Amino acid sequence: MRLRLLATALIATAVSACATSTPVCRAPMPDEMSAFRAIISHNPEALAAAMAPGMARNELTAGNTELRAHIWGSNGETRGSVVSLLTQPPLCVMSDPAATDLSAREILVYPQSRYDAVLPADPAATPLPYGVSNRDYLRCRFEQTANGWALADACNFQPRYATITG
Repeated sequence: MRLRLLATALIATAVSACATSTPVCRAPMPDEMSAFRAIISHNPEALAAAMAPGMARNELTAGNTELRAHIWGSNGETRGSVVSLLTQPPLCVMSDPAATDLSAREILVYPQSRYDAVLPADPAATPLPYGVSNRDYLRCRFEQTANGWALADACNFQPRYATITG
């Protein structure tokens, strides 16, 4: 009986510690870094190869200027683009707690300096993400493919155009 109570207490302590722990940064995994390297080097062919089949990859290979501006900026201005955050090493990567799809890996990517700047006084009591999307962090979705994990959404690309139907 004592052993059961002790085990219950230990499990409750471990669960409560997990629920209130501070998020921990990690370095990008190799598949993540492959996509990030293609973005940093401004290599659309390598980026397409590091992406999962779908809308974002189709738009990239079709030369969609809106997607390219999202990734690389436009007219020499990169502020708010994916490359603007990825070119501020070291990167702080963590799982997105808002992720609901278990077949995908959704991550938040911060330059370490931005993460340190927006980290709240009590991170355990404040839900992620901290800061402003595309200024302080990126939200990127990776999906499992036949070749491994691949970037699926060009780091939260949201097309602004609407489909017109007859």
